[in-house]
Amino acid sequence: MAAQCAAADADDAALEKIGVRRVDLTAMDWAPWAAAAEAVSPLLAAQDDEGQPHANDLLELNFPAGEVLTRCRDAVAPFCDPSQLDLYDAFSLHYDARQTDTTFNQHRDPSFVTINVCLRSEQVEGSRVEFFGTWDGDGAGPRFRAEQRAGFALVHRGRHLHQTTPLVKGIRSQAVLYWTRRGV
Repeated sequence: MAAQCAAADADDAALEKIGVRRVDLTAMDWAPWAAAAEAVSPLLAAQDDEGQPHANDLLELNFPAGEVLTRCRDAVAPFCDPSQLDLYDAFSLHYDARQTDTTFNQHRDPSFVTINVCLRSEQVEGSRVEFFGTWDGDGAGPRFRAEQRAGFALVHRGRHLHQTTPLVKGIRSQAVLYWTRRGV
């Protein structure tokens, strides 16, 4: 039997039951990082398809990944001791209604833990992160949609099957941090 889609965005308690935690990072200044996410790097400009979301490498820009991990420690702790994690990759994504493809199909991240920080979200319709089943399962079971709120992070295991639903309206930028676990 196919998994049923939740009719509305899941609340934080429902997300936590499947291994997804929301963390309030609004005390940090995200405006410069939102601007960086919206700018297309020269390397990407040479290969950019205007209909696609674009990504920028945050490792080159001294993104405060360590501070983000510190502030997300309690959300990461059920998965592992945060001191065991190393940053594997950090990039930004920018979506707006002018793009023709604003989805990411079902996938698993190449990380032990993923921290997805919403840098900017204005008048957004759609563009939810949809999780399938639980983090330790095969994707079977119910789907849960998570709204991306500006200044908040979603923390989940990289192997948790998920996708991004189409952006219908508005603008959204995010930073995605892939953390690997030493010795695993």
